[in-house]
Amino acid sequence: MALTLFIVFAAVAILGYAVIPNIYNTTIVLAQKREKKLATKMERLLPRSEIKKMSRYLIFAPVALAVALFLLFPGQLKLFGVLFGIVLGFIIPSMYTKYLQKYNQSKFSDQLVDALMIMSSSFRGGLSLVQALEAVVDEMPDPINAEFSTVLGENKMGVSLEEALNHLYNRMPSSAMQQMITSILLARETGGNLPIIFTRIVNNIRETKKIQGQIDTLTMQGKIQGIVMALLPIGFGFVVYSSNRHYLETMLNTDVGRMMLIYAVVSETIGAYMIFRISAIKDV
Repeated sequence: MALTLFIVFAAVAILGYAVIPNIYNTTIVLAQKREKKLATKMERLLPRSEIKKMSRYLIFAPVALAVALFLLFPGQLKLFGVLFGIVLGFIIPSMYTKYLQKYNQSKFSDQLVDALMIMSSSFRGGLSLVQALEAVVDEMPDPINAEFSTVLGENKMGVSLEEALNHLYNRMPSSAMQQMITSILLARETGGNLPIIFTRIVNNIRETKKIQGQIDTLTMQGKIQGIVMALLPIGFGFVVYSSNRHYLETMLNTDVGRMMLIYAVVSETIGAYMIFRISAIKDV
C-alpha cells in the first residue's frame, strides 16, 4: 500500500514537474501577446506612459472579475459567477478600447471646427500649411494637439505631408477629415482658396452634427429597451432567489435546470446585442 502511494505521488510529482512549466510558459506567452495587442490598440488612445500600465490592468481583468464575482455570488451560483467573470474579463478590454477610440474620435471631431478656423486665419495671414498646423498645435489641447504634432513630426522625419495626412485620416477617420485632407492636397497641386473651402467644411460639420444629434435621439429608445431587457431578468432572478429560494432549486440543483440557465443567459446576451446593433447607426 505504501509503495503504491509512493508511486502515485511520484508520478504526480513528475507529471507536475513536466507539465506545469509548459503551462506557465504558455500562459506567459499568451498574456504577452494579448498585452501587445491591447497596447497596439491603445497606442493612439492614451499617453504613451500609460499604455503599458493600462494594458496590464486589462490583461488581468478575467482573473480579477472571476474572483470578485466568486465572492459576491451566493453559494450555488459561485461557479457561475467565476465563469461569468472570466467571460466579462475578456469582453471588457475590447469594449474599453472601442470606447476610448470612439471618445477620442468624437472629441477630435468637436475640436476640428476650431482647428479649421485657426488654419483659415493663418492662411489669410500669409502663413504656410506647416505653419498653420503649428498654430493649431500651439493653441489647441489634446487629442487634436497630439495628432497634428504627429503629422508635423512625421513630416520633419522625411515623410511627405500627403502621407502624414493620410496617416492622420487612418487614425481619425471621418468625412470632415477626408474633406479637409482632400482640399489641402488639391490646393497644393492646383491652387485654391483654402480659407473659403475650410469655411464650407466647418458649415458641413455643424450641419452633420445637428443631423447626428437627431439620429441619436431617435435611436435612444431602442438602446434603453436593450438595457431594460438585459437587466430585468437578472434583477428578477435575484429578487426571487432572495425571497423564495426554493422556487429556483430545480434550476440550480439539476443538470437540466443549469442547462436552461446557461441557455437563458446566452439567449439574453444575443438578444441584447442584436438590439444594440440594430439601434446603432454609424456616425456620418
